[in-house]
Amino acid sequence: MFFYLGKLAGYFFGPLGLATILFIVALFLFRRARVARILAIGGVAILWIFSTRIVSQALLVGLESQIPGYTVENAPQEPVIIVLGGFIRAASGTRAHGKLTEAGDRLLQGFRLYRAGKAPLILVSGGEVPMLGKGSETEADAARTILLEWGVPDAAILVEKQSKSTMENARFSRDMLAVRGIKRALLVTSAAHMPRAVGVFRKAGLEVSPSPADFLTGWAQPDLPFRILPDPEALNQSNIALHEYVGSAIYRMRGWL
Repeated sequence: MFFYLGKLAGYFFGPLGLATILFIVALFLFRRARVARILAIGGVAILWIFSTRIVSQALLVGLESQIPGYTVENAPQEPVIIVLGGFIRAASGTRAHGKLTEAGDRLLQGFRLYRAGKAPLILVSGGEVPMLGKGSETEADAARTILLEWGVPDAAILVEKQSKSTMENARFSRDMLAVRGIKRALLVTSAAHMPRAVGVFRKAGLEVSPSPADFLTGWAQPDLPFRILPDPEALNQSNIALHEYVGSAIYRMRGWL
């Protein structure tokens, strides 16, 4: 139940969710024209503001700059590389193979670290998330298939396919590695997600060296006029940032950070 409530909170505190709430309330208050108009304008303002690159980039840089982390070149040697899920669409009844999403840099970063000899094992963590649809395999299984295609030996791949959240990623990965006597790891996830992930893993008892991937800031930006115009990609990135801020607040309240 808490899992669903957390996901819903992330949606309703996002720009699209907030704007939708304002529009719905405005419809119910249509007889009070002035109030309804203010609410509708507020909804439009939220969508416009969070759809601009100048705002989305400001929100994201506040997350991505918190933990610079290690690159492939300077990462320390560790017993295992943990790659968190959220980067692949698992196979389904109509699609025979998994598909990497924009966050697929997570898996690529883990592979590059492995290829560079930074750890002898890769643990891919990510189970089935019911609210996102049921596939024919878990995300971790789909990631394992891709790693095998890239030439990683099956014996070097560990699959944690029960977790549905960052907290469960940490606890189930910790338990799986404890059997092998492993208490340290290189941790790979999106740069914006890394502050929450590092805090949760360390709280769970794993000492992690962060190696962030999937950076959304630091790239070339369009000229100023285009950075204040609505853009669907910027809206999505604002939503990613707000999801992390809300998620971190919830995790702190639950004592997971």
